[in-house]
Amino acid sequence: MIQIPQPTENLLITAARVAGQSPLVFLDALLQEYLEDRQDIEQAEIALKEEGGVSLEQFRAEHGV
Repeated sequence: MIQIPQPTENLLITAARVAGQSPLVFLDALLQEYLEDRQDIEQAEIALKEEGGVSLEQFRAEHGV
């Protein structure tokens, strides 16, 4: 089990309430979004390093980042 500091737990509960979700559903969605964002960043970095790769502007336009 993961233990988090009380202020962080309170913030999580408050954010979940504002979103109209349970803390577990809210946290699951938040973590999934984070992982998707990290994957987008990694793909962008790879594309920028490739010769003849997609420009940063083109990548942003295609992926909405």
